[in-house]
Amino acid sequence: METAIESGRIQLNNWQERLKERRLRDTSCSVFASTAALLTSSSLLLCLLILVLNVKVGLAQGEPSELKQTASSRFRVERTTVAGGGELLTIWARVVVGLETTALTDGSQGGVKIRTEEIPLMSVLRDTLGDANRENDVLREVWVHTYVRPKLAQQAAALVPFLYKGLRVEPHVPLTSPPRAIINLSDTDQPVWRRLFVSGVTNVLIDQPLLKASVHNYQRNTTDYRKSNLMRALTILSLYGSQLKSDSPFSEAELGQMQSQLALTEKTFGGLVDRIHFPSFHEKQTTALRDARSHNWELLRQQAEASGLYFEPLCLSDKTVTHALLWFRADSLTSNDGKTDRSFQGRFLNIKNPWHDERLRQWKGYSETRYFNIDNQLVTATDPIGPDNRAVTMIPLALYGLDFEKIPALLIDFRDSANPRRRELSGRLINDITRYVLSLSRFGNVYYFLARSAFDFVTSRRGIDVNQPSRLRSAAELRLLLSFNQNISNALRAELNEGLENLSVNPLENGSKAERELTFAQYRALQAYAVRANGLSARLERERSAELAKFMHQGLDGRLIRLANILTFGRYTHREKLTPELLQQLDKERQLAYHTRFLRQVARSTPIVEVAWKMEEVLASLRYISENGSEKNNESAKVVGSIFSRTEDVQARELCLSTLKKIGNKVAMREILRIYHDATVPAEWRTACAEYLRIEPQRSKAVEMSVGSQLNVSQQP
Repeated sequence: METAIESGRIQLNNWQERLKERRLRDTSCSVFASTAALLTSSSLLLCLLILVLNVKVGLAQGEPSELKQTASSRFRVERTTVAGGGELLTIWARVVVGLETTALTDGSQGGVKIRTEEIPLMSVLRDTLGDANRENDVLREVWVHTYVRPKLAQQAAALVPFLYKGLRVEPHVPLTSPPRAIINLSDTDQPVWRRLFVSGVTNVLIDQPLLKASVHNYQRNTTDYRKSNLMRALTILSLYGSQLKSDSPFSEAELGQMQSQLALTEKTFGGLVDRIHFPSFHEKQTTALRDARSHNWELLRQQAEASGLYFEPLCLSDKTVTHALLWFRADSLTSNDGKTDRSFQGRFLNIKNPWHDERLRQWKGYSETRYFNIDNQLVTATDPIGPDNRAVTMIPLALYGLDFEKIPALLIDFRDSANPRRRELSGRLINDITRYVLSLSRFGNVYYFLARSAFDFVTSRRGIDVNQPSRLRSAAELRLLLSFNQNISNALRAELNEGLENLSVNPLENGSKAERELTFAQYRALQAYAVRANGLSARLERERSAELAKFMHQGLDGRLIRLANILTFGRYTHREKLTPELLQQLDKERQLAYHTRFLRQVARSTPIVEVAWKMEEVLASLRYISENGSEKNNESAKVVGSIFSRTEDVQARELCLSTLKKIGNKVAMREILRIYHDATVPAEWRTACAEYLRIEPQRSKAVEMSVGSQLNVSQQP
C-alpha cells in the first residue's frame, strides 16, 4: 500500500516539474493559451490526485493490516432477558482466525487480509428485580466459557500424584445440564469458610500418605484450573475496561467490583473483604502490576543488549506490554564482525548461550526477515527497499512474561521446549517430594524451614527461575491476547500456541485448540439454561430467598445458619418464601446498602465532603436512609455520624441528626452522644443533641456557656 502511495506522489512531483518547464518555455504565448494549458494541467493533477486517494482507500479496505481496531469492532455486549427480573450480559469479542495474502490481477503479491470471527468470552448475570433502578441491582454468577466440568478421565488423571501433564480429551458440553459458573459475586464469604473446613477435615481424617497425596494433588489441579480461567476473565475485563464506552451496560464501578473480586479469590480470606475496599485494592494491584512490568522490561532489555540479542516487547493489548521476545541475528555467527566468543549475560534469561549453539548455524525452525540500515539499526518493514537497508534473518530465542514480581518468567524456549516446563515443575516437585515422600513441612521441621528459606532467598535474589510463582496468569493472558493481536503472523502464532501447550502441567486443561469449540458449546448451553422455566429464573428466585434470609436473620440466628451451611458443605441453605411484600423489603434493603456504601466511600475519601463530592448526591443518600432506616441498620448509623463530622452544610447536618434519631438504636445513640461531647461542633447542634438525649437544661446551658467562652477567648487580639 505504501509503495503505491509513494509512486503516486512521485508522479505528482513529475507533473509539477513538467508544469514549471512548460511555463518557462511558453512565456511568450498568449494569455488564452497559458490559461488553457493551466486548466488542462490542473485537471490532470486533480484526476491523478483522486486516483491516488482512491488507491489508498481501496488498499485500506482490501488490506485491514493497519492493525487498528476500534472498541466497537472488537467488543460488544449481548443482553438476554431472564424471566423474573434479570438479564444475562455476554461479552463478545472479534478475534483473529488467520492471515491471508491476497494476489493482485497481475500476479504480484497484494495486501494481507485478516480473517476474524466473533466468539463469546464470558457472561454475567445481573439481578435487576425487574426495574430500571440501578441502585438495587446485584451482580451474581460469572461464567467464563472455557471453564467447563472436566470429564471423568481428566478427573482420574488429576488424582494421580506426580502426574504433571495435560490430558487432551474431546470436549463435550451437554445442553441439558447448567453450565458451571466460576464465581458468585453476591456470595463470596461462604466459599472461604467451606474451603477452610474441607481442608481441615482432609488433613485430620486422611492419614494414609498415598491417599492424602492424591486428594491434595486433585485439589491443587482444580484450584489451578479455576485460577487459570480467573486470569482469563481478568484479562477480558481489563481489555474491555480500557475501551469502555458511554453506552456500555457495565458501569466503571461494576467493572471494578468484578475485577477486585476475581483477583481476591487468590487470597485465602479474599472473599471476606468488604466492598468498600474494592477501589483501593484494585488501584493498588494495578499499580503493583504496572511497576513489576516496568521493572522486568528494563531488566530483560539490559540483559538482552549486554548479550548481543534483540529485545522486542509484544504490545498484545492496547495500553500495556505484558510479554517480550528475544531475537538472534542468524548472520552473527557467520559474519566477519561477529564475535562468537562474546560474553553471555544469562542470569535472568535462563536460556542456553546462543553464541555457542551450533544449531543456530543450520536453523530449521521459525524465523523472520527483518531489515537493518547502515548503522546496524532495525528499521520497519514498510521501507525495506532503501539503498542502505539490508535483509537479515532473525531467529526467535525465547518469550518472557513480565507480570512477575521478581524476575521475567520464561514461557517459551524455541530451542528447548522442555526448559520452561522444567522450571514450572521445579516448585511443585520440591513441595511434593518433601511433603509426600520425606514427610517434611516448614512448621514441623526447623532444619527444613531454615534450609528452604535460604534456598528461596538465594534463587530469588540471584534471578534463578527455579521454584518461582506459577506461570498460570501470564500463560492464560498470552493465550487470550494472541487471538486479539493482528501483527503476529500465522506461523509465529502457531509456534507460540504450541509452546503454551508444552507448558501445561494440569490434566484438567483442555488446550487452545479445543477452547473455541468449548466456548460456543458453553454459550449455547447457557442460553438454553436462561430460557428454561427451571433455569436461571428459578436460580434467581432461590438466591433472592437466601439473600432475604440474611437480612431477616441477624445476630445469633444468622451465625447458626451460616455454620449449618459450612458443616453441610453448602448443601443446606436457609431460604425465605418470597412474597410481594418481602420482595419490596428486599428492594429497600438493597437500596439502603447501596446508599450506605456510597456514604462510607465519601467518608473514607475526604475530611471535608463539600470539597470532593457533589452535595446533591450526598443529600440524596442521606435522605433515603432518613426515610427508610430502621433499628437494625448499625452500619448506616455509623456512617451518618461520620458524615456529620465531615461537613459544614446545614441541610446535610439536619438530615444526619434526623437519620440518627430515626434509627434510634445503641449505635445511633452513641453517635449522637459523640457529637454532643465534640467541642468543635457549634452550640446549636450540641443543644439539639442534648434535647434528644434528654440531658437536663442546666447541663445544656453549661455547654452553651463553655462554647461561648471559648469563642470569646479565641476572638481576643
